[in-house]
Amino acid sequence: MFASSVVQNQDEKKKYRWKVSFTVLLLFIFGAIINLPFSREVKNLAIEAGKKDITLNESIFSELLTIGISGLILGSILVFIGLWVSSNANLGAPLIARYFSNKPMSEIIDRKAILSSIFLSVIIALILLVLFEIQSEVYPVPNKLPRPSKMYYLIVAFSAGITEEIMFRLGLMSFIVTVIHSFKSADNPGNGTVWAAIIISALFFGLMHLPLSNNFVDLTPFTISVTMIGNLITGSTFGWIFWKRGLLVAILSHIVFDLVFHVIGSPYS
Repeated sequence: MFASSVVQNQDEKKKYRWKVSFTVLLLFIFGAIINLPFSREVKNLAIEAGKKDITLNESIFSELLTIGISGLILGSILVFIGLWVSSNANLGAPLIARYFSNKPMSEIIDRKAILSSIFLSVIIALILLVLFEIQSEVYPVPNKLPRPSKMYYLIVAFSAGITEEIMFRLGLMSFIVTVIHSFKSADNPGNGTVWAAIIISALFFGLMHLPLSNNFVDLTPFTISVTMIGNLITGSTFGWIFWKRGLLVAILSHIVFDLVFHVIGSPYS
């Protein structure tokens, strides 16, 4: 189940690149927009907690327009990097290309491979939840701020799963693989090249989550370490899934992880 990989059909991916690019771009914009309720609730809670440096835009429509435009620009850059600049990285969105080809999906990926990716995400989520429970008993973090309700995390699970995988796996990880591979003579990137890209992109994934963590706890050496280590583990897991099964399965696995970790579990209670 864990050994099998998606078959990367380069001719198919090249033939349907425009359709795949447009689909991924729409996914990114959609993911960015549906994050709005969560981000506004985080700001609301911060303002209620007495944070002075937080402002909330009173016009939801202007904020939606801003998010839509910024999502279009950033998404276009990420799609261009991940599907065009990094076309020789042997990564990308093969399942979306296969969808447009009208050929059986089973020819390039086994259903067990998809289920094993989801299963792996669930296991990682449960392990991290247990570690958070142990941490809260052994070394409780003071000055915790209120967090949004489960309803908001239900929405943001889909937003984060879509946007973060496109940003950090399709965009950043693919680009790193392409840059490293450009110095080598092999036809396809080796395991070492891909793993280096997985780890580096996972580190950036952790850095991106530090400002979000600061909305709920004070950033101390301990909370920074917890955020970085946790996201290094999850980022590496999603990076491996993206490498072996493609963007669509990575997005699905990320969504399932967030649902288990944030909606079913309560890691910061």
